[in-house]
Amino acid sequence: MNIKKRGLSPVIASVLLIALALTLAMIVFLWARGFVSEQVEKDGQSTDQVCKAVDFDLEANVDKDTRIVTLQIVNRANVPIYNFDVKYIGGDGGSKLITFDLGVDVAGATDYVKIPFSDSVKEIVFYPMIMGSVRGKQVNKVVTCLDKGKTISIK
Repeated sequence: MNIKKRGLSPVIASVLLIALALTLAMIVFLWARGFVSEQVEKDGQSTDQVCKAVDFDLEANVDKDTRIVTLQIVNRANVPIYNFDVKYIGGDGGSKLITFDLGVDVAGATDYVKIPFSDSVKEIVFYPMIMGSVRGKQVNKVVTCLDKGKTISIK
C-alpha cells in the first residue's frame, strides 16, 4: 500500500501564518483604539480644564399654555460658549437631546431664545459646548461640558 501524502508547501504555510498574524494585530489595534480618546485643547489647555471655567446664567420664563420656554442666557466667564446641547427629560424617564445654536461667545454676551416643549417634558437641561482643536491635527472639535449643565423644571 503506497499512499502519497502531500501537505502545504512551506512558502504557502508561511504566507498564511503571516496573514493570520497581521489580521489579529489589526483586530487588536482597532479594539484598543476605542480606549484612547483624542486630546482636545483650547488655548493650550485641556478642554476638561476649560470646562471647569465655564459659567453662565439662565433666566427662564415657562409658558405652559403655548408650551414655550423663553430664555435669557448670559456668559459670565471669559470662555466662549459655542452652542448648547438641550436635553428634554419626560415624566416617564425618557429623554431627547438636541443641539441649539445659542452661542454666547464673549464674557457678558447675552442671547435670547424661545424653545418649544411637549406636554410630556418635565425638565430641560442645558449643557454648554465649547470649541477646541485636536492636538497634533488641524481639526476643530466641539466638546460638551456635561458637569456644567443647568436644569429648568416644567411644573
